[in-house]
Amino acid sequence: MAHRPDVTELLTDQHAETERLLAAYEAAREPERRAALADAVVTALQRRARAEEDLLTPVARRVLPEGERLAGAVAGRQAAAVRAARRLRGTGDAGPPADGAAALHARLAESAGAQDALVAGLRKRLGGRERRRLGEQIARRLAGAEPVGGGAEDRRV
Repeated sequence: MAHRPDVTELLTDQHAETERLLAAYEAAREPERRAALADAVVTALQRRARAEEDLLTPVARRVLPEGERLAGAVAGRQAAAVRAARRLRGTGDAGPPADGAAALHARLAESAGAQDALVAGLRKRLGGRERRRLGEQIARRLAGAEPVGGGAEDRRV
């Protein structure tokens, strides 16, 4: 039987994958490759933010005493990371800003820090089965197997 990561493992893995994409972006020298990697970072961050908004946020609000505040902090930090990632694409002939990758690293660290508090609460409040189910739902969404904005049945854990 394949390992089914729970939501806390999945979020950690997703953050690490975004950092790997960003490292590949920094190492790339060809403008086309850098542009493709910048697009991949933006897409990954947007998918993750939407999946978490649809699936994780309702659970956090329901089960965590400060779920509203924690979910809002994560969403705000993720939005800042998406904006920083979009700047990697550059505009016109100017290209991306010289400090674009550094700015994105900083936004990703802030996002991870905000998410750590939310994840710690979920580990305490949700059982392993619930965390795995939520992780599976988010993984399917990230893989594009489920549409964004799924029905209410997606929100039950």
